[in-house]
Amino acid sequence: MRLLVIGAAIAVSVPAGAQYYTSEMNPPAPQYYPPSAPADSMAMPLPVAPTVPRSYEDLMRDELAYDLATPSNITTTADFDPVTGCYVVRTRMGDIDIATPFMLTAEQYNNWQFRRSMQQFYRERNMALVTDKEKQPFNVFDMNFALGPLEKIFGPGGVSLKTQGSVQVSMGVKSNKTDNPSLSLSARRKTYFDFDQKIQATIAASVGDRMKFNMTYNTDATFDFDSKNLKLAYEGKEDDIVKSIEAGNVSMTTGSSLIRGSTALFGVKAKLQFGKLTATALMSQQNSESKTVNTRGGAQTTEFTVNADQYDQNRHYFLAHFFRDNYDRFASRLPYVSSGVNITRI
Repeated sequence: MRLLVIGAAIAVSVPAGAQYYTSEMNPPAPQYYPPSAPADSMAMPLPVAPTVPRSYEDLMRDELAYDLATPSNITTTADFDPVTGCYVVRTRMGDIDIATPFMLTAEQYNNWQFRRSMQQFYRERNMALVTDKEKQPFNVFDMNFALGPLEKIFGPGGVSLKTQGSVQVSMGVKSNKTDNPSLSLSARRKTYFDFDQKIQATIAASVGDRMKFNMTYNTDATFDFDSKNLKLAYEGKEDDIVKSIEAGNVSMTTGSSLIRGSTALFGVKAKLQFGKLTATALMSQQNSESKTVNTRGGAQTTEFTVNADQYDQNRHYFLAHFFRDNYDRFASRLPYVSSGVNITRI
């Protein structure tokens, strides 16, 4: 009788005519704690998970927190084999297989995917606890609150409020004293406050992804209507009839050169769409006006009309040709007017 040992399988052969018996043994489990280390190496104090899974047990093994993450170019995927009804798991580095593929049953594949989804869920929850704005210290210049059930109306995003800009305020006291003997003692000294402010602030707020509010305040603006700008806007979705609603400082633009648009308007503007018909309604107050200036020969010319009853004080008008023809003779002895005519009623 001969005894053959091949790997982990043991086969026993007997003379011809006898029955053959074959016995197979499972390979030993990987040892993460080597009982003895070579003289030129050192035993690891903690176990290290294999980077490349080679069996179903490797896929279901718990992750170790101190292990490094798998490189991004190494991926483990499962492909369904319709012939066997099983899933073939392959580990590749790019397009090259770096491990022997192995098969999973449908039940094993479902357990693996469920475990991966649970790990991903708890990983995202743990990251949210670290990066969630609600857990950060309260900042009055950047606030964010959740809407809860109102997200169905205004959309996701919560309530956000951001403030940017600068505020400069200077205050002082001035006292002036005049040594004038003609003034009383209480009138010789004058004390008053000197107050000056310079504000350039912008406030941007949003409710979900549909409603937005913007406010700008600038004390250095050239025009008074530019110093304060308020705008509350509601934006509808693609299939909504109400496309947009604006309140505050709005503008009206037209696509025609015959009807000019207007800016610096304060009111309410709505844009509606009914199929292929788009309607824009505006109700506002105009805070600006337009003027036309004509020049001729380098001089500005302006046409105007003055009625007879809207005369200016200290100006003379010729009421008839008689006064025009005799003006030089009547004014030759100024300041005495020698016309001899006294007009008492017009």
